[in-house]
This record gives sequence, structure tokens and C-alpha cells, in this order.
Amino acid sequence: MKVKQVIQNKTVDLTNKYQEKIHLSGHIQSHGVLFVLKEPELTILQVSNNTFELFGIPAKILLNQNLSDFLDQDQINKLRKSLENNPELKTINPVKLSVKTKHKSLVLDGTIHRSENFLILELEPAISEKSTSFLNFYHSVREAASRMQDASDLKNLCQTIVEEIRKITGFDRVMVYKFDSQYNGAVIAEDKIETLDSLLGLNYPSLDIPPQARELFKINLLRMIVDVNDQSVEIISVNNQISHQPIDLTLSILRSVSPCHAKYLNNMGVTATMFISLLKNKKLWGLIACHHNSPKYVPYELRAACEFLGQTMSLELAYKENNEDYDYQLKLKSIKSQIIEDISTSENFIDALVECQNKLLNLVSAEGGIIVSGDNFQSVGKTPPLITVEKLISWIEKNFNQEVFYTDSLPKAYQEFEKYKDIASGLLALSISSAQRIYILWFRPEVIRTVNWAGDPAPITEVESNGNIKLCPRKSFELWKGIVKLTSLPWKKCEVDAALELRNAIIKIVLKQADELAKLNYALQKSEAGEREKAAQLEQTLKKLQLTQTQLIQSEKMSSLGQLVAGIAHEINNPINFIYANIKYADNYANELMYLIKLYQKSCNPSPEIEEESEKIDLEFILEDLPQLLKSMEVGTERIYEIVKSLRNFSRLDEAEMKLVNIHEGIDSTLLILNNRLAPKVGKQINVIKEYGDLPKIYCYVSQLNQVFMNILVNGIDALEEAIAKDKFSESNEQQIPTIKIQTKVVDKNLVTITISDNGIGIKDRVRNKIFDPFFTTKPVGKGTGIGLAISYQIVVDKHGGRIFCNSQPGKGTEFIIEIPIQENTLKIKTL
Repeated sequence: MKVKQVIQNKTVDLTNKYQEKIHLSGHIQSHGVLFVLKEPELTILQVSNNTFELFGIPAKILLNQNLSDFLDQDQINKLRKSLENNPELKTINPVKLSVKTKHKSLVLDGTIHRSENFLILELEPAISEKSTSFLNFYHSVREAASRMQDASDLKNLCQTIVEEIRKITGFDRVMVYKFDSQYNGAVIAEDKIETLDSLLGLNYPSLDIPPQARELFKINLLRMIVDVNDQSVEIISVNNQISHQPIDLTLSILRSVSPCHAKYLNNMGVTATMFISLLKNKKLWGLIACHHNSPKYVPYELRAACEFLGQTMSLELAYKENNEDYDYQLKLKSIKSQIIEDISTSENFIDALVECQNKLLNLVSAEGGIIVSGDNFQSVGKTPPLITVEKLISWIEKNFNQEVFYTDSLPKAYQEFEKYKDIASGLLALSISSAQRIYILWFRPEVIRTVNWAGDPAPITEVESNGNIKLCPRKSFELWKGIVKLTSLPWKKCEVDAALELRNAIIKIVLKQADELAKLNYALQKSEAGEREKAAQLEQTLKKLQLTQTQLIQSEKMSSLGQLVAGIAHEINNPINFIYANIKYADNYANELMYLIKLYQKSCNPSPEIEEESEKIDLEFILEDLPQLLKSMEVGTERIYEIVKSLRNFSRLDEAEMKLVNIHEGIDSTLLILNNRLAPKVGKQINVIKEYGDLPKIYCYVSQLNQVFMNILVNGIDALEEAIAKDKFSESNEQQIPTIKIQTKVVDKNLVTITISDNGIGIKDRVRNKIFDPFFTTKPVGKGTGIGLAISYQIVVDKHGGRIFCNSQPGKGTEFIIEIPIQENTLKIKTL
């Protein structure tokens, strides 16, 4: 661990000092040519200095000339037409161009992008004169994408992608390289030729791929180096004559190799490479790294197939990786529910926690725990001596005044505990009430592990004459073992979330009860008059206790519904993502095929047999209807995608705290879940009118507020169904239809109002005055508990500091108005 920590400290220091501007290298690889053009004239402002070697035209002659001096008019027309049809350059590449030299005509792939308002044209050797057809592209990726989708877990997914990329490209070695939280990399999957030694399981320090290189990988998703030993080609002039700066090559496919990286690859014995970025939540998760022991050029079409598979894997990553812990998350929620149930039925929550000690430890997979209440300490499992815990709590209070604090290397942060590393190398501390000094501490033992590095991970640097730090490539990649001590297994996010959810439940249920009982005892000591009040106050306290317990049951029911909805959304999401990612390709290539057919009809005289078959299949109708059919499929896929998104928004399994959210998403998700009642197959359909105002995002308890919407909308549907049964909306009264109206708006810039109304049977005044009272209901036995609106009242008023009230006229309908203040979230979680 000491070795690793020293390396990390040096790495942080070097990251701040070493900032090679690799995107401003001013050079390209020699297998292609780069032009910097001014639009719209296509004037050549800069050009790579290798046009003479490739085409027999000196580069300096081309400067400030029109591109037509290099390409003939047909090629210029083709290029201009491509730019006109694709002004945003999203689907323009590659443009097939040909250049005539003295001896032959060269077919090139032209790749176009913009940089600093200049047009960049890069030319590379092409494998054919025609662009790859949709069918060829489809066949090259179909089997690979299908195998990836069928992968059972993350490990199989990674192994599948390396095998498929190597099959397509023919590289000697293909690996999946995953970054950790410090951006050290590990090889977690590999496919290679038999003669190479395996790199599987080896780790590489973060500076092997420095920060500026990682930033480029997030922008340019594929990077190829054809020959690391080849002499790079200078772009002339060095500075652009308009911007007076070197041209930014961030998006360039020909950008030259950093000298440090070139030496690094030589030391590894690698001559050619290709990297494909893997992103998760817009962050660089890892790379697909391809190595070859000799120069290797991968044509544009194959690179496009590989980039597509990389993007497909990025889509799969989030679900495969999150699914690794999905069952575990559900298990933790079940344990949490059991603990809350034990607390809610116990007179003393400390005793309840001690009695359910196995559940308490299993909640975060700890081996020991201590429950602190003032000066009292209760231990469960394996813990340090209680006398040392007093000092530990004081240290936590002094340095980390937060609701939750966790570390997997406590002896490193708090050296007094190094002697207890076998019991307490990991700590998760939960503050229930700092004022009353109530804490729960969980401990994990030391887990000594060996990290296999590919060579000594310590960075090698040189100080240049001007004082700048120069990073030097590592020369050896022999196995170097590092021993990590004084650390436990890391705490998973779902474990920290489970602890935080337990804290909220304890505060909401137990401490509230204790505070009310304390107030009651104080009142009883004041005078004999308190004795007369005792019975009434005790009865009220018991009612509140009963309501709180019932709220807990209702909350757990909503949690179960959320888990079910999230599970369904998760299962649907993978195939929909795959269909959605491919349908745009199908549309593009279908349009290309139809355009080709029309060109053929214009330039050729079809035989009678072809004309007969065209009439038989009604070719004109197909050409007209196919784009509409594909567009309808795209719209349908987007609709399913939105439905899945709504289901996930409603469930929000992982959101126990206040979140900044769009209120309308919660309402729409709730309406989606109730759609079968709003639009039944038999009976009258309920019309929903939404008049949404321009609301800002607000901080709220998302799942609880969704529960409020659910309760009110269900009551409205019940009222309308009762009105339908009483023939309020009969055929003789066709001007009225059963309707629910939802209106939202901002009032005085600090209040959001949500109004939900129906034109059902209405509520009598004597009933309306009691609807927010606990356990009051007008529903028959077995049709409800009567606490839905009471719970909604407490969620809006107690949890959000808002208001909720009801207006109703019997026979005309009911209106519920919810007011939520616009406020900021103050919850902070600090981790170490």
C-alpha cells in the first residue's frame, strides 16, 4: 500500500506539471494527406508536406491555391455536392475521390471535419472505388452485435468484443482495457495469436495514458497508428495564416504520434495500434486496444464497423455492469425493510438494532459494528476495543461533519487504528443525530492483495533545461508485483445508499416517536393538569405511531412496485437500444439503395423481364412507401424508448434523497402506469387534459412525490368510475365526458402548484373536511386503508414544507391543489 500511495502522490504532481499538447503537434502520419481549407472557396491554407512523394506535386505550390489545382473538376463537384447535402458533416464520410498522377489514378477515402471554422480534408488509401453498401456493412457487424447482446454478463461481453474486433481487423492482439477511479488501467479481456505472451490481468499506471490523451479519446472515438517507426510529416505552414496558431488536430484521423508514446510502443515491441473508446455515462470507462507487431493499415470501412461495435458495447456496458449488482441491491433493500419493521415495532430502536445484528451487518456486508447512543456503546460482531472508538468518533466529528463517511483504508487516514487493521481497515460511519451523539459504525477487516503491474509503475521523468518536467516512457514491462496492505474491500455505492436509507427511516420513524414521548413526559411533570391531558396526548401519540407504521407498510409497497417497474424497464431496454441504434443505419442505406435504383432507371433501358417484375411487385409504390415505413418504425421505437424511460423515472430505485427533478416527468410516469384504467378495453375512456406551465426543476423526494400523484389520480379515477356506473356520462348526456385535468404553474417565483381535478361525483362538505385525517375512508371494507390522502398530506406538508387542499362540489367534481416551495438541497455526502 505504501508503494501504491507514493505512486499516486507522484502521479497527481506530474499530472499538474506534464501537459504535452498532443492535439497541436503540427504533424500527421505519412500514409495520408491533410488539407486545411477555407470555405466556401476551398482555398488551401495549410497542407501536409508529402504531396510530392504521393502525387508528384510539391506542397508549397498548393498553398493559397484552390483545391481544384489538386483535384479535377469532377472530384471538386463531388466534394461540393457532398458538403451541400451534409452541411453538418454527420453522414458525409467517407467521400470517394480519385487523384490522377503521371503514372496512375489513385482511389482515396476522403474524411472531412471542421476545426476552428476551417474545413479539414484528410485523404487515405481506399480499398475500392465504391462506398461499402449497407448489406456489406450489415453483414460485417450483424453476428458480432448479436453475440454482444446475448452476452450473459460483463466478462462475457468483453471477451466477445475482443474476439470480434480481432476477427474483423486481423490484429495480433486485441484487449479490453478498463480504467479504475484513479485512471490506472487493467486488461480484463484478451484475444491474441498463440506466439504472444498474455497480458490478461496486468495493470498499467495512469500516466501510461495521460489526462490529455484520455480527453481526446472521449472526443475522437477511434485512433489508429499505422507505423510507429514511420517519420511523421509536417503541416506547412506551421501556423495557420488566418488564426496564426497551429491547427487543432483533435478530430484528425491522421494526427501524428507523440514522441513519448512512440518510444513507449517501441519498448513494448508494438508497431501498429488502434484504440476504440468505451464510454459510460459520457465518461471514459475503458478502451478496446489493438496491437500489431508490424505496420498495419485498417481501411475506413473496417474502422467504421469497429467504431460501431464500440458504440454498441458502450450502450451495453451500463446495463451489463449495473446488472452485476442488481440482485445484490434488491437483497439489501429486503434486509433494510426487515430492519425497519423491527424498529417500528420496538420500544427502543437501539435494542432493536442490537437484536437484529446479523441483518445490520449484512446490510453493508460488514464483519463488525458499533451502535453509539450518547455514552452508551453496543457492539455486534468483530469490533475494536470500545475505549478506542470514543477517540475515533471524536476524530470523525472534527474532520468529517457529514451524514455518512466511509473509507477502505482507515489506518491510512487515522493511524491510531493501524494496530486494529485485522478488524477495522474499512469503516462506514453513519450519523443518526450529531446533537444526541447517535452513530452506527461498520467495520471491515484488512484484505491483503497483490497487484500485477506490467513493469514498475513508478513514473520516469526528466527535467529539461528550462525547468519543465518531461515524462519518459517506461522501458520494462516485466511482471512487477505490488502488495497492497491496510485496506479492506471497497464499499459499494449500493451499500452506502442502503446505510443512508436506513438513517432516513430511523430519523423519520423512531426519533420522531421518541421526541413526541419526551414532550409528553415533560408536560406530565408540570402540574396535575397534565394528568388530565395525559390520556388525550397518549392517545394522539399512539395514533401517530399507528399512522407511522402504516406509512412504512405503504412505503414498502410503493418500493416493491418501483422494483417491479424497474425490472420490466431493464429487460425491455437492451433490445430497444439495439433496434434504435440500427434503424437509422437501415434508413440511410435504404435511401442510398433507392437512389441507386432511380439512377439505374434513368441511365439504363430495363429488359421486358425486369419491367414485368417491377410492375408485379409495384416498384414505384415500394420506392414511395419504404421511407415512410422506416420512419414509422423509427417513431414506434422512439415511443417504446420513451415508455421505458417513463417506467424507470417512476421507479427511481436508487434515489433516497432529495433530487433536482422535472415534476412533469413524475406525473407523466404515473399516468403511464395508470393507462390501463384511463383507457380500459371495456367501458368509457377517461380523457386526460394536461396544461403544463414552464416549471423549473425543483428539489424534492422523488418517489414520495410520485406516491402523492398516484394516490390523488387513483382517487380521481375511482370517482369517475363511480360516476360512470351512475350514468352521469350516459348517451343522453353526451356533451360531458369523464375527464381528469392536470395543471401546473409557478406562483411568485418561489412556489410550484399542481392542480389535479376531475368531473366525477364530487365530495360532500362533511366528508371533505375529514379526507386528510388518518384512517378516515368512504371506501367499502377491503377497498382501501383510508391512509392514502393522509400520507399524501404528510409528504407534501411535513417532508416538503408545502400545502395541499381540496375543493369539491357534489355532483360536479373534485379539485386537489398541491403547493411545493422552490428550495435548494442541503444534503452533502463526503467520501474518502
